[in-house]
Amino acid sequence: MNAQQRRDYILERLKAAAQPVSATALAGELGVSRQIIVGDIALLRAGGMDIAATPRGYVLPAPA
Repeated sequence: MNAQQRRDYILERLKAAAQPVSATALAGELGVSRQIIVGDIALLRAGGMDIAATPRGYVLPAPA
């Protein structure tokens, strides 16, 4: 899985999640370090995605 596929997976995982998803959980699912996930989230945000960080993990805010 390349970096873009990993970021696509993260987005789909967050869209499908009913609760926040931690970077540690995503890292375990993808077989990478937690820091790679944090970097991917930063890149997704820089690309315009509205991803919120909570104490329990990442979420996509509900549409207004």
